[in-house]
Amino acid sequence: MVKNDPEATRITQQYRDREQRMIYELRCGTSSLVLRASQSADDTAEWRFEAHPMASPQLVVVGSWGATRSDAFRAVRELWLEKGPSLGLAILDWDKVASALAAVRAL
Repeated sequence: MVKNDPEATRITQQYRDREQRMIYELRCGTSSLVLRASQSADDTAEWRFEAHPMASPQLVVVGSWGATRSDAFRAVRELWLEKGPSLGLAILDWDKVASALAAVRAL
């Protein structure tokens, strides 16, 4: 990945919020995306990913649980692809998003 590539998908910030969820802010070409990752508090140890465009942080567009972080991420990706056109969401290259998350061991 070239640093000055405007189409590159990259994590611009990552941090924990007050509820101990990991927040990943990504730049995906001309779009911005926020992903939240959290683990269940019960004994199931399931993971949840939530995704929304940076422009509407109060709106969780999609969210899904999975047995692993990767399972939860794949479910969110599928929901975004399914619901995105009707909600006017940006078309994202989810493979590049997954690569950016894998680079910081989020997946």
